[in-house]
Amino acid sequence: MNEITDFFRTAEPAEARETLEFMLHECSLDQAPDRATVALWQTLLHERGGRFAALAALCRDWLETEQP
Repeated sequence: MNEITDFFRTAEPAEARETLEFMLHECSLDQAPDRATVALWQTLLHERGGRFAALAALCRDWLETEQP
């Protein structure tokens, strides 16, 4: 997951959205992020601000609805 976390630090909003949606909703279970990773992504995207705020909200929503 470190590569994806690094990607979120530099990606354009559209690229980040596409990757985030895949990781949260479409990837196989063996590729799926854990709650701690999604929380890290939420913080990182929130700190980037602007158009990344909506992506941070996607992470927050996933954390609120996903079973532990």
